[in-house]
Amino acid sequence: MKKMSFIILAIPFLLAQCGKQKSNKPLASNFFQQASLEAQHGNPKKALNLVNKSIEYKSSPKSLLLKATLLHTINAPTESVTLFKKIINDKKTPAAMKADALNNYASALYDLKEYDQAEHIWEELCYDKDYLSPELAYFNLAIFQLKKALMLTLDSKDYFHHLNLSERYLHQALAISKYYIDAFFYLAQIHIRRNNLRLAHKTLMELLMEAPDHEVSQKLLLEIEKRLEKEKNPS
Repeated sequence: MKKMSFIILAIPFLLAQCGKQKSNKPLASNFFQQASLEAQHGNPKKALNLVNKSIEYKSSPKSLLLKATLLHTINAPTESVTLFKKIINDKKTPAAMKADALNNYASALYDLKEYDQAEHIWEELCYDKDYLSPELAYFNLAIFQLKKALMLTLDSKDYFHHLNLSERYLHQALAISKYYIDAFFYLAQIHIRRNNLRLAHKTLMELLMEAPDHEVSQKLLLEIEKRLEKEKNPS
């Protein structure tokens, strides 16, 4: 198979969103809300400072989870793993929040090259009744397999094995959340890797029907259309 010229973009694992004691619950809540907003606006360091203030006034599982997730976001996986473990092992942590922590814990473990442990956690989360976003676990498994494929050459016997697993997990994510934009995008990337441009085109069109302003997909679609036109009318 001819090697494609398209470049796979950076592939992030998706993290669940988390929207000395001077006990003051209202102040703690106020700082937590500010931290959550800063995190949503893509300001993790500012959010981390705010959530630390929240924890000073009143520590809670949700504030610790946000802090652990922010530590992971700013590339401090060792510190985040330690905090995730504390949250997961704390009997006061609600079951659904513990499941969210497990997902993010697996992402941090992956960054520390603990690949098998991360994969095992995501596999278990797919069937965890307390996990409210199993599509995230399927998506992360898909990205895990796609990264494995990208480490191999096209003539490797395992290359398409990993692509097939990645595609299967993406379809499972879409079966749960049929408008999962990231799943559509990486599914299109897999079709490109297989040199199936028409299917990649169809997948991107489906994505853009739901997210018409998705600029990366718009550009990729134009590339594919040019390639298809060239194949149809070779010069």
